[in-house]
Amino acid sequence: MLQKVLCSFLCFLCLGALTGCIVLTESVPRAMQISAPGVDAAEPATASAADGTFYVAWVNHDAKQADVMIARFAGEGQMQGSPVRVNREAGVATAWRGDQPSVAVAADGAVYVVWTARVDSADKHGTDLYLSVSNDRAQTFSSEVKINDDKVPGAHGMHSLAVAKDGRIFVGWLDERNVHAPQPSTKGEGHHMESNRELFLAYSTDGGHTFSRNQKVAAEACPCCKTALAVSPDGTLYAGWRQVLPGSFRHIAVVSSTDGGATFSAPRIVSDDHWILQGCPVSGPSLSVDSGGKLRVLWFAGGEGNAPGLYFAESSDRAHSFSPRQLLSQETVRGTPALSSTQDESIGVWQTMEGETKISGLGKAGSTISIAANAELPAGAVSNGKVFVAYIAKEKEKRSIWLVKAG
Repeated sequence: MLQKVLCSFLCFLCLGALTGCIVLTESVPRAMQISAPGVDAAEPATASAADGTFYVAWVNHDAKQADVMIARFAGEGQMQGSPVRVNREAGVATAWRGDQPSVAVAADGAVYVVWTARVDSADKHGTDLYLSVSNDRAQTFSSEVKINDDKVPGAHGMHSLAVAKDGRIFVGWLDERNVHAPQPSTKGEGHHMESNRELFLAYSTDGGHTFSRNQKVAAEACPCCKTALAVSPDGTLYAGWRQVLPGSFRHIAVVSSTDGGATFSAPRIVSDDHWILQGCPVSGPSLSVDSGGKLRVLWFAGGEGNAPGLYFAESSDRAHSFSPRQLLSQETVRGTPALSSTQDESIGVWQTMEGETKISGLGKAGSTISIAANAELPAGAVSNGKVFVAYIAKEKEKRSIWLVKAG
């Protein structure tokens, strides 16, 4: 039975007899730095494992070079060993605040990381997508496998990753291979403006050794908004992105696939937010699926006549229709909000414009708490009923990655 107990200092979001309770502590908990001192580290991402451990990945930056790092943590948040570099060749990775690495853990414990590397030709530069695999709990990574199959350098980013129970690996991203004469990045209404891109997807059925041909799933995707993937217990795949509609409406869209990513349903707009924006908000959706197959979508929206806010909606019919949106937090959110989920509950994690990190249970009124100030781009993981949040802290010109137990 789900139950909620509100005390003056603790908010309990119970997840059922099989999963225990998530405890969100309203007082600011102690945080620890997990990136190396003196290193400029950013773009954290997290993933939970079935054995109660979890992983945090991030990117170390040095001038024009970058490395993807990952560390494993026990159920109480203790780091297991030392962080490991994911990319085999030092310095070849690239990332920015809107496009952090993607991490997932398979049922057999295999750890998958998707990341981008810069690629250049005589007259053009771009990025390629790579998957790195570890079969020893992120102690070592095998050779990386290129995912995009086009030959001309171009942008491949805003990627997402999901692994089904049967081990099939799905990767989604925004691609410009079919975009003729891409528009250089400018700013409009305070946001980046680039040519719209297309949503592509590929999958692997052999543990990431090879990938299927790249398939275009949707066009006119907002170019600076992160994509999202999720797989339900029955194997249904969901892909989400921010769609640019005629008139520069920028709304969240979702498709589903019931045949392992071979074909997809027609895109569905999750909510008509009436948000017209001449520019890219650099804020995509997050997806999660509960044990009963219910899909949850979390996103930020402005909108005509509405205060900016963080919203969520649900679908029980494989993304053919969605419930009316519900407000999670009425404020402007920076970056893509994150969903951390167990079997039946979802926890939203986000950054305010003031640089504060907050978390809240979806549909749990009064459960929003602040867990860190000076905290950017948070990512959450649930481990044994506890919520851990990784985020960026800034000190002068250096950034660092910190981890905090929210409950």
